[in-house]
This record gives sequence, structure tokens and C-alpha cells, in this order.
Amino acid sequence: MLPNEPGVTGTPFLPTEEMSRRNGLLYVVSMCIFMFAAPVVYVGVVQAALADKLGASAMVANLPASTYLLGAFAPPLLSWLVPHRFVRTTAVVACAVTTTMISLVCICLFAPFSDLVRLTAVIGQGLIQGFSAYTFQVYKYQCLKRGTTPQGRAWAFKWTFALGPIFAVAGSLWAQYVLGGGIEWLPYPYDFAVLYLIGAPSMGMACYLTSRYHLASVPETPRQPFVGYFSGSFKSFVQNRTLVYLWLGFFMWFMVFTAMPTLSLYSREVLGGDPKDYSGWVMALRFGFKAVAGYALGVITLRYGLRASLFVCMVLLGTSIIWGWTVPGYFFLIAFGLMGAGELGGAYFPNYIVGISSPALSTRNMSILMMTSCASFFAPSTHGALADHFGFQASFIFALAAAVVSLFLIAKLPKVRAQDEATSSTSSEE
Repeated sequence: MLPNEPGVTGTPFLPTEEMSRRNGLLYVVSMCIFMFAAPVVYVGVVQAALADKLGASAMVANLPASTYLLGAFAPPLLSWLVPHRFVRTTAVVACAVTTTMISLVCICLFAPFSDLVRLTAVIGQGLIQGFSAYTFQVYKYQCLKRGTTPQGRAWAFKWTFALGPIFAVAGSLWAQYVLGGGIEWLPYPYDFAVLYLIGAPSMGMACYLTSRYHLASVPETPRQPFVGYFSGSFKSFVQNRTLVYLWLGFFMWFMVFTAMPTLSLYSREVLGGDPKDYSGWVMALRFGFKAVAGYALGVITLRYGLRASLFVCMVLLGTSIIWGWTVPGYFFLIAFGLMGAGELGGAYFPNYIVGISSPALSTRNMSILMMTSCASFFAPSTHGALADHFGFQASFIFALAAAVVSLFLIAKLPKVRAQDEATSSTSSEE
């Protein structure tokens, strides 16, 4: 067995440059394919529209997105259960589960099932895919941690988030064309089914590419008792000031980013039309700016370190709120481009914790960080309630206050450059 194959235990070693190039390229290609399937992989808009067509109420139509958030509870449990030698396997299985759920919904839409069966499948996709998606997100980062050098990981991020959003735009525009009646001979529900039909093999290919990673070995550690592991993990996490600041900063990032639906509704006041009439422009600007920012943030990370990328993401989000609040006319829509660029904080906050954590504890720390998703479940409704009772300005003030707090917390994080990650990985666990 080659020493760079997962499953080897013993003395750890750093990934080689050859491994780093191979794994970085695999990550870029697999994530571009993953993002092309965004309409069915990112549970939310398409699932809500499908549930609505199936006769669901507004509350039930939002169940797929709501149950999806529960998936953040899976990675902490798996960090206790899964040995280090199965990191790659766990990522592959999680990706395979997502592929399976998409395939099942596709079958339900093509086959002559009742609307109740189809609706149950869509809600089930949200619930089960939430667990698989959060697991995949955590463990693909562990594959990068053990399969690339810090510089190689920054390169992979730069190209993934420069090219990936372009694929997401293509996939989303294709979905808009299909669901908007662009193919006349493809009636409902087969229009939705075609989206899933394309999404399933796309995820299958991403699953295969994930299985091709070569990872450096990490010595196994004895599994602790369940209660002791979790109590010890959270105690260790909260006792580390850097990790606490990072967790709170990421939580505040969610408080700002979840203002996007409210900002979209605000377009009625700014532009005087139905918000859905501008959804195509919003989508194009969001992912277009994200593509440019993805490349720029990779360069910034290589030159100025991991903390700098967090600063830029939060400044972009804060600027998007100010822009949307103050700029009139169609230039208002640029706010969604700025927010799409700042959305990359969802990748760079986890990248920071991967950078400062040792390979043995990276999964645990990452899992706890992702719990911010569950903790911030109330944020979208809070923005909506503030807009309903006090006007849109109240929502914007709340978002800006959260952005300021996040920037304050980020400022307290240590500067970590790519070449210093090995040192910080050790010190961050002390």
C-alpha cells in the first residue's frame, strides 16, 4: 500500500507537491461539477417551487429548506465515530447519499406517483440531504487539509470560487429556462424532473472524483466514551480564545448574509416592480461577482494570509447592505453582486479553522464551527420581522451592527500566512 493512500497509520507526514497538485485539481473540477447542479443540490428555491406546485402550503413548501439546516448536527457525531483513515470514504459516502436522494426525487417525478408521494420525497430530500451535505462539506475540507499544502489549498480555493460560480450561473440559467417554459414539449412535472435528471449524474461524477484523492496519513487515536468526547471537545473549543472568536465571527456573518431575502423584497420599494421580475439579474450579479471575488480572495490569502480573506468577505457583505439601502434605481441591484462576493465567507471561515487546526483535531473543530448554521436559524425571520414592524431600515441596521461585531472579532484573530500554518496548527490546540 502506498504511503499516500488513506488507511495508512503511523508517523504523519505532510502532503507532497505532487499530491497537492493532484488533489487541488480534483477539488476544483469536482466542485465546478457540483455547482452546475446547484438548482437541485442547494436545497431551497427549486424545492419550494416544486412543493408549491404539488399543492403544499407556504409553510410546508419551506420544510425542505428548514429540515436541511438540521444536518449540521451530523458532523460532530461523525467526528467521534469515524476514524481518521476513513475521512475520504466518509466524504464519498456523503456525496453518494446526495446523489441517491436526487435520483429518488427524479424517479418520483417521472413515474406516475401521487402528489403526496412526490411531496414526501422532496421533503425527505431536504432532511436527508442536509445531513449528507454538511458531512460532505466538513470531510471534503479534511481531504484538502491532508491532501494539499497550504499554498496548494489557497490555489484550489482561488480557482474553485472563480470558476465554480460561473458553472452555478449556467446551471441556474438553465433551470430558469426549463421551468419558465422554454421547452414547450416538456410540461410539469417533467420540467422539474429534467433538472434532477441532470443533477444526479453530475453529483455522481463529483462523488467519483472525490474518491480519487490521495491523502497523507494521520495516526489513529483511541475513541473516547461518547459523553466524555463531546464534553471534552466543547470544553476544549470554548477554552481556546481564537476558536471562540472565529465561531462568533462566523455566527455574525450569518446574521448579515441572511438579510438577502429581505433585501430582495426591498427591490419593490426601490424599483417599483415585483421582486421576481429581477430574479434573473439578481442571480447573474450574485454569482458573477462571486466568480471575480473567488479569484481575488485566493490571491489575497496567498499574499496576506487567512485572516485577510475574512476581513474582505465581511467588508463586502457590509458594503452590500449600505449599497442596497442608499443607492437608487437599477444600480441598487449591484448590492446582490457585493453580497454574492461576501458569501464566500461561508468557505473562508471554515478554511481558517482548517488552517489553524492539526489534522487530528481539524474534523472536530470544523464540526463545531458548522453548528453556527443551526444556531442562526432565526436570522432570516428576524430580518423579516424587523422589516414588517419597523421598516426595512431596521433590518439593515441589524445587519450592519452584526457586520461591525464580526469585523471586531476577526481583528482579534491571529494573522496566519500559508507558510505559517504548520506552526499555528500546533499552537491552536494548546
